[in-house]
Amino acid sequence: MSPARRALALAVAAGTVAVSLASCDGPGVVAPRGTVIRAGTTSAASSVVGTWRRTVYFLDDFGIAHSSETSWQFGADGAMVRVQVTRNLTFGLADAQVSAGRYRVEGTRLVIDVVTPAPSQLSFEVRRVGNQLEIAGEPYFLVGG
Repeated sequence: MSPARRALALAVAAGTVAVSLASCDGPGVVAPRGTVIRAGTTSAASSVVGTWRRTVYFLDDFGIAHSSETSWQFGADGAMVRVQVTRNLTFGLADAQVSAGRYRVEGTRLVIDVVTPAPSQLSFEVRRVGNQLEIAGEPYFLVGG
């Protein structure tokens, strides 16, 4: 890898770490915030409706820059689509996987019945914080209504 690419990859990784650390309230302390989603109300299902995205940038052990992007699309009709894209930013390669199914909110849990590519059920703690949806404690940002 050229020195310029290595410097760019390190800058991206350092920026990601800085943003992650800035979101904490102190060493290992994160203040409780947001709205807990409760089942049995119209707002529970509607609070997750939209397209939510999380992207993580990192360097592997060989100094190669990568990104991992996950997008969740939750429809008002209970339909769900998840798109996972992994990229090798150094060599310009990418791979994608699409999953589809149905979702529902039960208490503070988001329950997803995946139909494709293989049937399975996923269950995560979920809460909405403004334009951010925390799924299993990981932040996803609203990118589409």
